[in-house]
Amino acid sequence: MRWLTGLVLVLGCLWGGYWFVGERGFETAARDWFDALEASGKVATNAGLEVHGFPNRFDLTVTEPHLADPATGLGWQAPFFQVLSLSYKPWHVIAAFPPEQRLTLPHEGMTLRSGKLQASVVVKPQPALPLDRFTLIGNAIEADGDRGWVVTAESLQFATRLDESRVNRHEIGLNVTNIVPDAALMAVFAGALPSQVGLIRVDAHIGFTGPIDRQALTAPPQIASVELDNLRIEWGQMQVTAQGNVTADAAGFAEGNSVLQLKNWRVALDVAQSMGILSQNDRKLWEQAAMFLAKQSDSLDLPLQFKNGRSFIGPLAVGPAPRLR
Repeated sequence: MRWLTGLVLVLGCLWGGYWFVGERGFETAARDWFDALEASGKVATNAGLEVHGFPNRFDLTVTEPHLADPATGLGWQAPFFQVLSLSYKPWHVIAAFPPEQRLTLPHEGMTLRSGKLQASVVVKPQPALPLDRFTLIGNAIEADGDRGWVVTAESLQFATRLDESRVNRHEIGLNVTNIVPDAALMAVFAGALPSQVGLIRVDAHIGFTGPIDRQALTAPPQIASVELDNLRIEWGQMQVTAQGNVTADAAGFAEGNSVLQLKNWRVALDVAQSMGILSQNDRKLWEQAAMFLAKQSDSLDLPLQFKNGRSFIGPLAVGPAPRLR
């Protein structure tokens, strides 16, 4: 028994030493990360860093973090931010966000509130810490813009997973339910659509110009290609789905093809007419054309092509192509 007790004490001392060394390394890594961002020209400040969780956890709490990129106008700040991990599995961390955060966009700021917002990040245990998978879940989401608009959502799930079949490609999934757009936007639709979007779902494979690793915030990779496996929007009686493949051209615009399907396409014409995009006479012409293309069904397939920075439905140019970077 004395031998066993001594062994337990030795192992306990060794584990305690490991934790305190790991705690110091965890805190140092966080400070170095903030310093590296500052050195790269970004804004990266905080009011304090603390690591707790002895003996089985490394729980980092950052007080009043503030991150911003003067070049893009993007920024984020919060009263606190936590990174939680098991001491024997430090490459898997849980990020816990506060109930209220502040986001800055190039032309406007917003306050983001949530009942729960957490992320799980798993990196490969390699020096560059390449991202393996990422999950973000939240509920009771509310975004309040500085210009007075408000958007809410019941739930949010976003996930990525490294696609080992190709270099620098990730599988992406997004699911947002029961979105309530701003009242001013709904007023533009003049009752053509209900006040709640039931579902927005995106499944895709996205290729990047470089790896997503510890250097990504100082030198972020750009989108090189998008394979859209499924886009689905359910808004009242109108449903929109899309699939397609595009790559970024030299100017950063999407180039490629996709197919957009409208179920209950007459509702889409109601929306366009209520917004003033279509006049009554134009509505009749578009409805006749849609009936011909849909072959008298309620589903309409529209072939989309993106080239030379423009979007086309068949031979008709309908606007600029989406910008990927």
